[in-house]
Amino acid sequence: MGLRNKMFLQHAVTIVMLLAAMYFVVNYTLNKSMIERDTQTLSQYFALHRIEALKIVNDKKIRMDQLFSGTYAPFIASHLAANSNFQVQLFAPDETIVGSSSDKDNLLKRGDIAAALQGQNATVITEKEGMRTLIYSAPFWYEGKIVGGFRYLLDLSPNAETLRQMRIWFIGAAAGCLALSLLASYSFASFLMKPLYALQRALRRVSVGDFSSKIEAKTRDEVGDLANSFNEMSHALQHHIELLHYEQGKQKAFYDNITHEFKTPLTSVIGFSELISKMQRMEDIQECNQYIRKESTKLLNMVEELLQTSLKGDEAWRIRPEKADLGALIADSLRILKPTLEKSMISTTVKGSHFEVFLDPKRTQQVLFNLIDNAIRHSECKHLHIELKEQGGRGYVSIIDNGKGISEQDQAALFLPPQEKPGRVISRDSHGLGLPLCKQLMELQGGELTLKSRPGKGTEVQLGFSKEMPGIGLLQN
Repeated sequence: MGLRNKMFLQHAVTIVMLLAAMYFVVNYTLNKSMIERDTQTLSQYFALHRIEALKIVNDKKIRMDQLFSGTYAPFIASHLAANSNFQVQLFAPDETIVGSSSDKDNLLKRGDIAAALQGQNATVITEKEGMRTLIYSAPFWYEGKIVGGFRYLLDLSPNAETLRQMRIWFIGAAAGCLALSLLASYSFASFLMKPLYALQRALRRVSVGDFSSKIEAKTRDEVGDLANSFNEMSHALQHHIELLHYEQGKQKAFYDNITHEFKTPLTSVIGFSELISKMQRMEDIQECNQYIRKESTKLLNMVEELLQTSLKGDEAWRIRPEKADLGALIADSLRILKPTLEKSMISTTVKGSHFEVFLDPKRTQQVLFNLIDNAIRHSECKHLHIELKEQGGRGYVSIIDNGKGISEQDQAALFLPPQEKPGRVISRDSHGLGLPLCKQLMELQGGELTLKSRPGKGTEVQLGFSKEMPGIGLLQN
Protein backbone atom coordinates (compact mmCIF):
# COMPACT_ATOMS: atom_id res chain seq x y z
CA MET A 1 0.00 0.00 0.00
CA GLY A 2 1.35 3.40 -1.00
CA LEU A 3 2.03 6.22 1.43
CA ARG A 4 -0.83 8.29 0.00
CA ASN A 5 -3.32 5.43 0.53
CA LYS A 6 -2.02 4.91 4.06
CA MET A 7 -2.51 8.59 4.85
CA PHE A 8 -5.98 8.49 3.29
CA LEU A 9 -6.98 5.36 5.26
CA GLN A 10 -5.64 6.79 8.51
CA HIS A 11 -7.57 10.00 7.98
CA ALA A 12 -10.74 8.07 7.11
CA VAL A 13 -10.49 5.91 10.26
CA THR A 14 -9.89 9.00 12.41
CA ILE A 15 -12.90 10.82 10.96
CA VAL A 16 -15.19 7.77 11.37
CA MET A 17 -14.10 7.33 14.99
CA LEU A 18 -14.63 11.04 15.66
CA LEU A 19 -18.10 11.01 14.08
CA ALA A 20 -19.05 7.87 16.02
CA ALA A 21 -17.96 9.48 19.29
CA MET A 22 -19.91 12.63 18.42
CA TYR A 23 -22.97 10.52 17.65
CA PHE A 24 -22.97 8.81 21.04
CA VAL A 25 -22.24 12.04 22.88
CA VAL A 26 -25.00 13.96 21.07
CA ASN A 27 -27.49 11.10 21.48
CA TYR A 28 -26.76 10.74 25.20
CA THR A 29 -26.76 14.50 25.82
CA LEU A 30 -29.99 15.09 23.93
CA ASN A 31 -31.77 12.18 25.66
CA LYS A 32 -30.59 13.34 29.06
CA SER A 33 -31.60 16.91 28.29
CA MET A 34 -35.11 15.87 27.28
CA ILE A 35 -35.51 13.74 30.44
CA GLU A 36 -34.38 16.65 32.61
CA ARG A 37 -36.72 19.02 30.76
CA ASP A 38 -39.68 16.66 31.19
CA THR A 39 -38.86 16.12 34.86
CA GLN A 40 -38.69 19.87 35.42
CA THR A 41 -42.00 20.31 33.63
CA LEU A 42 -43.69 17.64 35.78
CA SER A 43 -42.21 19.25 38.88
CA GLN A 44 -43.77 22.58 37.88
CA TYR A 45 -47.11 20.87 37.25
CA PHE A 46 -46.91 19.28 40.70
CA ALA A 47 -46.47 22.69 42.28
CA LEU A 48 -49.55 23.99 40.45
CA HIS A 49 -51.59 20.86 41.25
CA ARG A 50 -50.69 21.07 44.95
CA ILE A 51 -51.94 24.66 45.07
CA GLU A 52 -55.15 23.66 43.33
CA ALA A 53 -55.66 20.68 45.71
CA LEU A 54 -55.09 22.88 48.76
CA LYS A 55 -57.59 25.38 47.37
CA ILE A 56 -60.22 22.62 47.12
CA VAL A 57 -59.53 21.63 50.73
CA ASN A 58 -59.52 25.22 51.98
CA ASP A 59 -62.79 25.93 50.25
CA LYS A 60 -64.12 23.07 52.41
CA LYS A 61 -65.42 21.24 49.43
CA ILE A 62 -63.74 18.09 50.79
CA ARG A 63 -61.61 17.23 53.82
CA MET A 64 -57.92 16.44 53.62
CA ASP A 65 -58.51 12.79 54.55
CA GLN A 66 -61.01 12.60 51.67
CA LEU A 67 -58.45 14.03 49.15
CA PHE A 68 -56.54 10.75 49.06
CA SER A 69 -59.54 8.46 49.35
CA GLY A 70 -60.94 6.20 46.71
CA THR A 71 -64.09 8.30 46.54
CA TYR A 72 -62.69 11.65 45.40
CA ALA A 73 -59.16 10.81 44.21
CA PRO A 74 -60.17 9.49 40.74
CA PHE A 75 -62.14 12.66 40.00
CA ILE A 76 -59.35 14.94 41.25
CA ALA A 77 -56.78 13.03 39.17
CA SER A 78 -58.92 13.33 36.04
CA HIS A 79 -59.47 17.03 36.75
CA LEU A 80 -55.74 17.73 37.19
CA ALA A 81 -54.78 15.75 34.04
CA ALA A 82 -57.27 17.57 31.85
CA ASN A 83 -55.71 19.12 28.74
CA SER A 84 -52.28 17.51 29.47
CA ASN A 85 -50.23 14.80 27.80
CA PHE A 86 -49.44 12.82 30.91
CA GLN A 87 -51.32 10.59 33.37
CA VAL A 88 -51.93 11.77 36.96
CA GLN A 89 -52.24 9.39 39.90
CA LEU A 90 -52.82 9.96 43.61
CA PHE A 91 -51.47 7.52 46.19
CA ALA A 92 -52.24 7.09 49.90
CA PRO A 93 -49.70 6.77 52.75
CA ASP A 94 -50.01 2.98 52.51
CA GLU A 95 -48.58 3.16 48.91
CA THR A 96 -52.02 2.41 47.44
CA ILE A 97 -52.91 4.22 44.25
CA VAL A 98 -56.29 5.67 45.09
CA GLY A 99 -56.94 7.64 41.90
CA SER A 100 -55.82 7.72 38.28
CA SER A 101 -56.69 9.88 35.30
CA SER A 102 -56.50 6.90 32.94
CA ASP A 103 -57.57 3.31 32.82
CA LYS A 104 -54.06 2.24 31.73
CA ASP A 105 -51.95 -0.13 33.72
CA ASN A 106 -50.97 1.49 36.99
CA LEU A 107 -47.44 0.15 36.66
CA LEU A 108 -46.88 -2.20 39.52
CA LYS A 109 -43.45 -0.80 40.35
CA ARG A 110 -43.80 1.11 43.60
CA GLY A 111 -40.20 2.09 44.30
CA ASP A 112 -40.86 5.71 43.39
CA ILE A 113 -43.95 5.79 45.69
CA ALA A 114 -41.93 4.47 48.62
CA ALA A 115 -39.26 7.09 47.99
CA ALA A 116 -41.88 9.86 47.80
CA LEU A 117 -43.47 8.75 51.09
CA GLN A 118 -40.02 9.07 52.61
CA GLY A 119 -40.14 12.76 51.70
CA GLN A 120 -38.12 12.74 48.43
CA ASN A 121 -39.08 13.53 44.87
CA ALA A 122 -38.48 10.39 42.82
CA THR A 123 -37.96 9.94 39.09
CA VAL A 124 -38.10 6.51 37.43
CA ILE A 125 -37.98 5.44 33.79
CA THR A 126 -39.70 2.17 32.99
CA GLU A 127 -40.05 0.23 29.79
CA LYS A 128 -42.81 -2.23 28.99
CA GLU A 129 -43.68 -3.76 25.63
CA GLY A 130 -41.41 -1.33 23.86
CA MET A 131 -42.92 1.73 25.51
CA ARG A 132 -40.82 3.92 27.75
CA THR A 133 -42.51 5.89 30.51
CA LEU A 134 -41.18 8.62 32.77
CA ILE A 135 -42.61 8.39 36.30
CA TYR A 136 -42.35 11.36 38.65
CA SER A 137 -43.57 10.98 42.23
CA ALA A 138 -43.75 13.77 44.83
CA PRO A 139 -44.97 13.75 48.47
CA PHE A 140 -47.91 15.89 49.54
CA TRP A 141 -47.18 17.67 52.83
CA TYR A 142 -49.91 19.01 55.00
CA GLU A 143 -49.48 20.48 58.47
CA GLY A 144 -45.97 19.02 58.70
CA LYS A 145 -46.70 15.49 57.69
CA ILE A 146 -47.03 13.48 54.50
CA VAL A 147 -50.65 12.67 53.85
CA GLY A 148 -50.17 11.14 50.38
CA GLY A 149 -48.60 12.04 47.07
CA PHE A 150 -48.97 12.81 43.43
CA ARG A 151 -47.62 10.58 40.71
CA TYR A 152 -47.15 11.57 37.03
CA LEU A 153 -46.66 9.14 34.14
CA LEU A 154 -45.35 10.66 30.89
CA ASP A 155 -45.10 8.68 27.65
CA LEU A 156 -41.61 9.12 26.18
CA SER A 157 -42.59 8.06 22.66
CA PRO A 158 -42.34 11.68 21.35
CA ASN A 159 -38.84 11.84 22.77
CA ALA A 160 -37.95 8.61 20.97
CA GLU A 161 -39.30 10.04 17.72
CA THR A 162 -37.27 13.21 18.25
CA LEU A 163 -34.16 11.11 18.86
CA ARG A 164 -34.87 9.07 15.74
CA GLN A 165 -35.18 12.23 13.63
CA MET A 166 -32.02 13.54 15.22
CA ARG A 167 -30.17 10.32 14.32
CA ILE A 168 -31.36 10.52 10.71
CA TRP A 169 -30.21 14.11 10.37
CA PHE A 170 -26.96 13.44 12.17
CA ILE A 171 -26.16 10.39 10.06
CA GLY A 172 -26.94 12.32 6.86
CA ALA A 173 -24.84 15.30 7.94
CA ALA A 174 -22.06 12.97 9.12
CA ALA A 175 -22.07 11.12 5.81
CA GLY A 176 -21.81 14.42 3.92
CA CYS A 177 -19.01 15.64 6.22
CA LEU A 178 -17.27 12.29 5.86
CA ALA A 179 -17.43 12.44 2.06
CA LEU A 180 -16.15 16.03 1.98
CA SER A 181 -13.45 15.23 4.52
CA LEU A 182 -12.29 12.16 2.61
CA LEU A 183 -12.25 14.14 -0.65
CA ALA A 184 -10.24 16.90 1.03
CA SER A 185 -7.98 14.31 2.62
CA TYR A 186 -7.34 12.58 -0.72
CA SER A 187 -6.67 15.92 -2.42
CA PHE A 188 -4.35 17.00 0.37
CA ALA A 189 -2.54 13.66 0.36
CA SER A 190 -2.12 13.91 -3.42
CA PHE A 191 -0.82 17.47 -3.09
CA LEU A 192 1.54 16.42 -0.32
CA MET A 193 2.76 13.37 -2.22
CA LYS A 194 3.29 15.21 -5.52
CA PRO A 195 6.82 16.43 -4.67
CA LEU A 196 7.59 13.03 -3.11
CA TYR A 197 6.59 11.28 -6.35
CA ALA A 198 8.71 13.81 -8.25
CA LEU A 199 11.57 13.01 -5.87
CA GLN A 200 11.07 9.29 -6.50
CA ARG A 201 11.19 9.78 -10.27
CA ALA A 202 14.23 12.04 -9.96
CA LEU A 203 16.03 9.46 -7.81
CA ARG A 204 15.38 6.82 -10.46
CA ARG A 205 16.96 9.09 -13.06
CA VAL A 206 19.87 9.82 -10.72
CA SER A 207 20.41 6.07 -10.33
CA VAL A 208 21.10 5.84 -14.08
CA GLY A 209 23.35 8.93 -14.13
CA ASP A 210 20.88 11.68 -15.07
CA PHE A 211 21.37 14.62 -12.67
CA SER A 212 19.45 17.23 -14.66
CA SER A 213 16.09 16.64 -12.93
CA LYS A 214 14.82 19.36 -10.62
CA ILE A 215 11.87 19.14 -8.21
CA GLU A 216 9.41 22.03 -8.07
CA ALA A 217 8.06 22.28 -4.50
CA LYS A 218 5.97 25.34 -3.62
CA THR A 219 5.49 24.35 0.02
CA ARG A 220 7.61 25.77 2.83
CA ASP A 221 7.46 22.71 5.05
CA GLU A 222 9.71 19.69 5.51
CA VAL A 223 8.72 18.36 2.05
CA GLY A 224 9.81 21.64 0.47
CA ASP A 225 13.09 21.52 2.42
CA LEU A 226 13.60 17.94 1.22
CA ALA A 227 13.00 18.95 -2.40
CA ASN A 228 15.40 21.90 -2.12
CA SER A 229 18.04 19.68 -0.50
CA PHE A 230 17.66 17.15 -3.32
CA ASN A 231 18.00 19.89 -5.95
CA GLU A 232 21.17 21.15 -4.26
CA MET A 233 22.54 17.60 -4.03
CA SER A 234 21.70 16.89 -7.68
CA HIS A 235 23.32 20.15 -8.79
CA ALA A 236 26.44 19.43 -6.72
CA LEU A 237 26.70 15.87 -8.10
CA GLN A 238 26.22 17.11 -11.65
CA HIS A 239 28.89 19.78 -11.11
CA HIS A 240 31.35 17.25 -9.68
CA ILE A 241 30.71 14.78 -12.49
CA GLU A 242 31.24 17.54 -15.06
CA LEU A 243 34.50 18.39 -13.34
CA LEU A 244 35.50 14.73 -13.41
CA HIS A 245 34.69 14.51 -17.13
CA TYR A 246 36.59 17.73 -17.72
CA GLU A 247 39.64 16.48 -15.81
CA GLN A 248 39.40 13.11 -17.53
CA GLY A 249 39.26 14.86 -20.89
CA LYS A 250 42.27 16.99 -19.98
CA GLN A 251 44.27 13.96 -18.95
CA LYS A 252 43.31 11.98 -22.01
CA ALA A 253 44.11 14.85 -24.37
CA PHE A 254 47.46 15.45 -22.68
CA TYR A 255 48.54 11.83 -22.70
CA ASP A 256 47.27 11.39 -26.26
CA ASN A 257 49.35 14.36 -27.35
CA ILE A 258 52.53 13.48 -25.51
CA THR A 259 52.46 9.83 -26.55
CA HIS A 260 51.85 11.00 -30.11
CA GLU A 261 55.02 13.08 -29.85
CA PHE A 262 57.06 10.06 -28.82
CA LYS A 263 56.94 8.94 -32.44
CA THR A 264 59.19 11.69 -33.84
CA PRO A 265 62.34 11.06 -31.74
CA LEU A 266 61.79 7.31 -31.96
CA THR A 267 61.53 7.53 -35.75
CA SER A 268 64.73 9.59 -35.88
CA VAL A 269 66.61 7.16 -33.63
CA ILE A 270 65.49 4.20 -35.76
CA GLY A 271 66.36 6.06 -38.99
CA PHE A 272 69.85 7.04 -37.88
CA SER A 273 70.51 3.55 -36.50
CA GLU A 274 69.61 2.07 -39.90
CA LEU A 275 71.77 4.71 -41.62
CA ILE A 276 74.84 3.80 -39.54
CA SER A 277 74.91 0.31 -41.01
CA LYS A 278 75.33 1.82 -44.49
CA MET A 279 78.10 4.28 -43.61
CA GLN A 280 81.86 3.79 -44.03
CA ARG A 281 83.37 7.02 -42.80
CA MET A 282 83.88 7.36 -39.05
CA GLU A 283 82.88 11.04 -39.14
CA ASP A 284 79.44 10.16 -40.58
CA ILE A 285 78.95 7.41 -38.02
CA GLN A 286 79.83 9.81 -35.19
CA GLU A 287 77.41 12.38 -36.56
CA CYS A 288 74.64 9.79 -36.63
CA ASN A 289 75.48 8.76 -33.07
CA GLN A 290 75.34 12.39 -32.06
CA TYR A 291 71.80 12.73 -33.47
CA ILE A 292 70.75 9.42 -31.92
CA ARG A 293 71.99 10.66 -28.56
CA LYS A 294 70.25 13.98 -29.03
CA GLU A 295 66.90 12.42 -29.95
CA SER A 296 67.21 9.83 -27.21
CA THR A 297 67.81 12.63 -24.72
CA LYS A 298 64.77 14.43 -26.04
CA LEU A 299 62.71 11.27 -25.63
CA LEU A 300 64.02 10.84 -22.11
CA ASN A 301 63.11 14.44 -21.29
CA MET A 302 59.59 13.84 -22.57
CA VAL A 303 59.25 10.78 -20.34
CA GLU A 304 60.58 12.80 -17.39
CA GLU A 305 58.10 15.57 -18.13
CA LEU A 306 55.31 13.00 -18.23
CA LEU A 307 56.35 11.62 -14.83
CA GLN A 308 56.51 15.11 -13.32
CA THR A 309 53.09 15.87 -14.72
CA SER A 310 51.69 12.71 -13.18
CA LEU A 311 53.18 13.55 -9.77
CA LYS A 312 52.01 17.17 -9.78
CA GLY A 313 48.61 16.49 -11.30
CA ASP A 314 49.11 19.35 -13.77
CA GLU A 315 48.19 18.11 -17.23
CA ALA A 316 49.74 20.99 -19.13
CA TRP A 317 52.74 21.85 -21.28
CA ARG A 318 54.48 25.08 -20.47
CA ILE A 319 55.63 27.31 -23.31
CA ARG A 320 58.95 29.12 -22.81
CA PRO A 321 59.54 31.54 -25.71
CA GLU A 322 63.02 32.84 -26.39
CA LYS A 323 64.78 34.65 -29.20
CA ALA A 324 66.10 32.06 -31.68
CA ASP A 325 67.31 31.74 -35.28
CA LEU A 326 64.41 30.28 -37.24
CA GLY A 327 66.61 29.23 -40.16
CA ALA A 328 69.02 27.33 -37.92
CA LEU A 329 66.11 25.56 -36.23
CA ILE A 330 64.76 24.44 -39.60
CA ALA A 331 68.20 23.25 -40.75
CA ASP A 332 68.61 21.23 -37.55
CA SER A 333 65.15 19.71 -37.95
CA LEU A 334 65.91 18.68 -41.54
CA ARG A 335 69.17 17.03 -40.46
CA ILE A 336 67.29 14.99 -37.86
CA LEU A 337 64.67 13.98 -40.42
CA LYS A 338 67.26 13.26 -43.10
CA PRO A 339 67.13 9.44 -42.73
CA THR A 340 63.36 9.45 -42.98
CA LEU A 341 63.37 11.77 -46.01
CA GLU A 342 65.99 9.69 -47.80
CA LYS A 343 64.16 6.48 -47.02
CA SER A 344 60.99 7.98 -48.56
CA MET A 345 63.04 9.35 -51.51
CA ILE A 346 61.90 12.92 -50.90
CA SER A 347 64.16 15.80 -51.88
CA THR A 348 64.18 19.14 -50.07
CA THR A 349 65.07 22.72 -50.86
CA VAL A 350 65.31 25.69 -48.49
CA LYS A 351 64.97 29.32 -49.57
CA GLY A 352 65.34 32.44 -47.51
CA SER A 353 67.72 34.16 -45.13
CA HIS A 354 68.23 33.49 -41.49
CA PHE A 355 66.45 35.80 -39.02
CA GLU A 356 65.51 35.74 -35.34
CA VAL A 357 62.01 35.48 -33.88
CA PHE A 358 60.56 34.65 -30.46
CA LEU A 359 59.62 30.99 -30.13
CA ASP A 360 59.95 27.92 -27.93
CA PRO A 361 62.62 25.89 -29.79
CA LYS A 362 61.47 22.60 -28.35
CA ARG A 363 57.78 23.09 -29.19
CA THR A 364 58.51 24.69 -32.57
CA GLN A 365 60.72 21.76 -33.60
CA GLN A 366 57.89 19.49 -32.46
CA VAL A 367 55.53 21.39 -34.83
CA LEU A 368 58.03 21.15 -37.73
CA PHE A 369 58.51 17.41 -37.17
CA ASN A 370 54.72 16.88 -37.24
CA LEU A 371 54.18 18.90 -40.41
CA ILE A 372 57.07 17.31 -42.33
CA ASP A 373 56.13 13.85 -41.06
CA ASN A 374 52.54 14.41 -42.29
CA ALA A 375 53.86 15.37 -45.73
CA ILE A 376 56.06 12.26 -45.81
CA ARG A 377 53.28 9.88 -44.70
CA HIS A 378 50.16 11.25 -46.37
CA SER A 379 50.90 13.59 -49.28
CA GLU A 380 52.68 11.06 -51.58
CA CYS A 381 55.00 13.94 -52.51
CA LYS A 382 58.50 13.69 -53.98
CA HIS A 383 59.75 17.14 -53.06
CA LEU A 384 59.50 19.50 -50.10
CA HIS A 385 60.18 23.21 -50.50
CA ILE A 386 60.74 25.31 -47.37
CA GLU A 387 60.73 29.08 -47.65
CA LEU A 388 61.53 31.69 -44.96
CA LYS A 389 60.55 35.36 -45.17
CA GLU A 390 59.99 38.44 -43.02
CA GLN A 391 56.91 40.60 -43.41
CA GLY A 392 55.21 43.22 -41.22
CA GLY A 393 57.33 42.62 -38.15
CA ARG A 394 56.73 38.88 -38.22
CA GLY A 395 58.63 35.89 -39.49
CA TYR A 396 57.08 33.22 -41.68
CA VAL A 397 58.11 29.77 -42.79
CA SER A 398 56.20 27.92 -45.52
CA ILE A 399 56.39 24.15 -46.02
CA ILE A 400 55.21 23.27 -49.53
CA ASP A 401 54.89 19.75 -50.96
CA ASN A 402 53.99 18.59 -54.47
CA GLY A 403 51.74 15.80 -53.27
CA LYS A 404 48.13 14.88 -53.93
CA GLY A 405 46.62 17.76 -51.93
CA ILE A 406 43.60 17.88 -49.64
CA SER A 407 39.94 18.48 -50.52
CA GLU A 408 38.03 21.42 -48.98
CA GLN A 409 35.76 19.03 -47.07
CA ASP A 410 38.75 17.31 -45.44
CA GLN A 411 40.46 20.64 -44.72
CA ALA A 412 37.47 21.76 -42.61
CA ALA A 413 38.01 18.85 -40.19
CA LEU A 414 41.81 18.89 -40.00
CA PHE A 415 42.09 21.15 -36.94
CA LEU A 416 39.05 19.89 -35.05
CA PRO A 417 39.66 18.07 -31.74
CA PRO A 418 39.81 14.30 -32.33
CA GLN A 419 36.51 13.62 -30.54
CA GLU A 420 34.70 16.10 -32.81
CA LYS A 421 35.92 14.71 -36.12
CA PRO A 422 33.15 12.93 -38.03
CA GLY A 423 34.08 9.42 -39.16
CA ARG A 424 37.50 9.61 -37.53
CA VAL A 425 39.61 6.62 -38.53
CA ILE A 426 42.54 5.58 -36.32
CA SER A 427 45.31 3.65 -38.01
CA ARG A 428 48.95 2.85 -37.44
CA ASP A 429 50.00 5.88 -39.52
CA SER A 430 47.35 8.38 -38.37
CA HIS A 431 45.65 9.22 -35.06
CA GLY A 432 44.21 12.65 -35.90
CA LEU A 433 46.15 14.33 -33.08
CA GLY A 434 49.05 16.10 -34.82
CA LEU A 435 47.55 19.14 -36.57
CA PRO A 436 45.25 20.27 -33.67
CA LEU A 437 48.23 20.02 -31.35
CA CYS A 438 50.46 21.99 -33.76
CA LYS A 439 47.88 24.76 -33.99
CA GLN A 440 47.63 24.96 -30.19
CA LEU A 441 51.41 25.10 -29.78
CA MET A 442 51.73 27.89 -32.35
CA GLU A 443 48.95 29.98 -30.80
CA LEU A 444 50.44 29.61 -27.31
CA GLN A 445 53.72 31.00 -28.66
CA GLY A 446 51.91 34.00 -30.05
CA GLY A 447 52.13 32.56 -33.55
CA GLU A 448 49.75 31.15 -36.13
CA LEU A 449 49.33 28.19 -38.45
CA THR A 450 47.46 28.27 -41.77
CA LEU A 451 46.99 25.65 -44.44
CA LYS A 452 46.18 25.95 -48.16
CA SER A 453 45.70 23.00 -50.44
CA ARG A 454 44.05 21.91 -53.68
CA PRO A 455 43.55 18.33 -54.83
CA GLY A 456 46.36 17.40 -57.27
CA LYS A 457 48.21 20.68 -56.61
CA GLY A 458 49.97 19.92 -53.34
CA THR A 459 49.73 21.55 -49.89
CA GLU A 460 51.25 24.63 -48.30
CA VAL A 461 51.45 25.04 -44.54
CA GLN A 462 52.58 28.44 -43.23
CA LEU A 463 53.84 29.16 -39.72
CA GLY A 464 53.93 32.74 -38.42
CA PHE A 465 56.15 33.91 -35.53
CA SER A 466 56.32 37.17 -33.63
CA LYS A 467 59.48 39.26 -33.41
CA GLU A 468 58.35 40.59 -30.06
CA MET A 469 58.26 38.72 -26.77
CA PRO A 470 54.76 37.14 -26.35
CA GLY A 471 53.13 36.37 -23.03
CA ILE A 472 53.97 33.02 -21.45
CA GLY A 473 51.13 30.65 -22.30
CA LEU A 474 49.96 27.41 -20.75
CA LEU A 475 48.74 24.58 -22.96
CA GLN A 476 45.55 23.09 -21.63
CA ASN A 477 42.79 21.07 -23.20
